[in-house]
Amino acid sequence: MLPRPHNSRRSFLRHSTFAVAAGLVSTLPPALRRGSNRGSRLGGRSATRRGVDPSALRSEGPKDERFWFEVQQAFDIDRSIIHLNNGGVNPSPDTVVRSLRAHYSESNRYPFYAHRGNVASQVEAVRKQLADEFGCDADEIALTRNTSEGMEIVELGVALEPGDEVLTTTHDYPRILAALRQRADREGIVVKEVDVPVPLDDAEAFVRRMEAAMTRRTRLVVMCHLVDLTGQILPVRGVVDAAHRKGIPVLVDGAQTFGQFPFTQRDLGCDFFATSLHKWMMGPQGTGFLYIRRDLIPHVWPLIAPETEDVADIRKFEDVGTQSMAPLLAISDALAFSRSIGIDAKRDRLLQLRGMWHGEIGDHDRVRLQTNLATACSLVTVDVDGIAPIELRNYLWDVHRIRVRPIDDRGVRGIRVSPGIYTSVNDLERFVGVMRQVLRDGLPS
Repeated sequence: MLPRPHNSRRSFLRHSTFAVAAGLVSTLPPALRRGSNRGSRLGGRSATRRGVDPSALRSEGPKDERFWFEVQQAFDIDRSIIHLNNGGVNPSPDTVVRSLRAHYSESNRYPFYAHRGNVASQVEAVRKQLADEFGCDADEIALTRNTSEGMEIVELGVALEPGDEVLTTTHDYPRILAALRQRADREGIVVKEVDVPVPLDDAEAFVRRMEAAMTRRTRLVVMCHLVDLTGQILPVRGVVDAAHRKGIPVLVDGAQTFGQFPFTQRDLGCDFFATSLHKWMMGPQGTGFLYIRRDLIPHVWPLIAPETEDVADIRKFEDVGTQSMAPLLAISDALAFSRSIGIDAKRDRLLQLRGMWHGEIGDHDRVRLQTNLATACSLVTVDVDGIAPIELRNYLWDVHRIRVRPIDDRGVRGIRVSPGIYTSVNDLERFVGVMRQVLRDGLPS
C-alpha cells in the first residue's frame, strides 16, 4: 500500500527528507562519512546578487532549504524539465559556463601556440588543485577528456602477454569491458569477470570472491568504484588490499564518485584511478583526470605516441594534438564551486534528495529495490513490477518531462534515479506524484 499523501510541503519534507537522510548517513561506510567541508555556504556573490544576505544562511547551513535555493539559482537550467539522470552528466553552474566562454574568447584572440604557452602555468595550477582534492602529488595527475580515456590509457597501456589475466566484474562499464575484450581478441589475454549480486548485501563475501578469482597469472584488477547500473558502491579498499597482498595493481573507474561524496586516494589505496569532471564535480563537458602511482608511470604506454622522451612524465598522456585549453582552465571554477558548498554537505544533500523520493514510494509492493541503500549515495535503481523500464522512462519523459535512465542489462532491471544538488523539493514532489499515479493505475494504454 502507498503511504497516504502528505497535506503540505512541510509535511513532505519532515517525513521524507530529514528523518530518512539522517538514518542513511549513519549507515554509510567510513569513506562516505569522512571528508573536509571546506566551506558550508555559498560565497557572497551568488547570494547577494539576488538580495539575500549570506549571514541569513549561516544558522542552519546545508540543512536549510534557503541555502539550497541559493545553490539552485547558480544553475541556468530549464525548470520545465526534471533531470533525474545526473549519473549521466550534471549541468555546470553559471560560474563554470562563464569561465568557459571567457577562456574560449581569449584563446581566439591569439594564435593557438601563443595562447597555449600563455596558459601553461594555469594548467599546472589546475593539475595541483585536482591533486589536492584527490590527495596525491600533482605529478601523478594527467588531465584527460573523460573516464573512458583514462581507463583505456591503463587498460591498453600496461604490458601484458598472451595468457595473462585481467580480473574485473560483470557490472563494470560496457566501454571499459569492451576495451579489455578487444585486447583479449588481439593479444590473447584472458579477461575474467566476477558476478556482482543485486543488490550487494555482503561486501565481505564479494571481496572474498574477487580474491579467490586472482591467480598467479593475474596481472591487473579493473573495477568500478560505483556500479553505473545500480548506484552500488563497491568495497574497493578490500579488493585493493587483497590484490596488493598478491602483488597485483588495481585500476578503479571513479566516473560516478569523484565529487559526489568524500574520499581520497589514500582511502582507496588503488594504483590507478580515472574519473570524469562533468558528472558530480559539475565541470565542463569533456574533462576528466587519470591518477597513476608515480613509480608506475614509466610502465604505462600512452594511447597516442607523445613527442617527449621522458617516460616518467605524467604529461606524456596529454600529448593528443590540438586541444582547447578552455575546458581545462574552467575546471578550477568547478572545484571552487564545489568547495564553497563542501563535499560533506553535497553528500548529505544528495542523501536527503534520495530520501525524498524513495522514502515515499520505495515501500510499495510493486517496487523492487536493486540497490543496497547502506552503500549508495544519489544513484538508486528501482524496478516497477509489470512495467518495462523503457516504457516507464518514455512515459515520464514524453508526458511529464521527467528524465530517468532505463536499465535492463546484466541482471539489473528498472529505472535509475539520480538527483543533483540543484534538484528542488518541487521537482521531487512532482516525480513522486507521477510515480504514485503509475503505481496505482499503471501506464496509459
